[in-house]
Amino acid sequence: MNTKIFEDNILSRNDIAVRYVFQKMFSPQGTLVAVECLSRFDNLTVSPEYFFRHATAAVRERIFLEQLALIEKHKDWFLRNNISATINVDDHILNLLRHKEIKDKIAALACVHFEVTENAENLLNNSLAAWQNPQDTSLWLDDFGSGYAGINAIRGYHFDYVKIDKDFFWHLMRKESGRQLMDALVTFLSRNHHNVIIEGVESEDHKKWLQGMEWFAIQGHYWQEVSIEQLVADDITR
Repeated sequence: MNTKIFEDNILSRNDIAVRYVFQKMFSPQGTLVAVECLSRFDNLTVSPEYFFRHATAAVRERIFLEQLALIEKHKDWFLRNNISATINVDDHILNLLRHKEIKDKIAALACVHFEVTENAENLLNNSLAAWQNPQDTSLWLDDFGSGYAGINAIRGYHFDYVKIDKDFFWHLMRKESGRQLMDALVTFLSRNHHNVIIEGVESEDHKKWLQGMEWFAIQGHYWQEVSIEQLVADDITR
């Protein structure tokens, strides 16, 4: 599949078989505190990142609304268990959040938040302009450490939650004194009122390496991705 299919609007939402999975985030005490809603395209040969980079705005919007509706359908479970749900957004979706109907839906949900990447420079530069009142919703900064923005990404907007990129985490694990640097970064972010989530936890060694740091939660393929049906039926402490 090439970008021509996306650019010519040949591919519509009806052409795409997508399933939504939830990746769990756990506190230092092992409590489930949040989940990230992700899209999986079993019949496409490209990665989700490639797909969203080249898909039309209409397709991306449709998928976002489906994710939001899925969380809304089970909002009682999220609220009862005090679990946050996150959805990744781009510039187009961020502008969509300004629409009154969507803003009202999000306010009623109370449990849903939105992840933006530090590599999306235009999105970060315009994030504050997306809402007259930034407190209307919660933006989480995703993939911290993956690009060149670094600390600059948290200067113009206060993100309540900052997610450290998995490749950055793995890189530090391989470096001498990498643990001290990670500890210092997590401490800095935490003490400046950012809840830190570390992505890319895939083994017991990863968990042990991060023990004792001031992170809010960890996330990764150490835990199985689940469907919404599995999530709401599962023991939330797993």
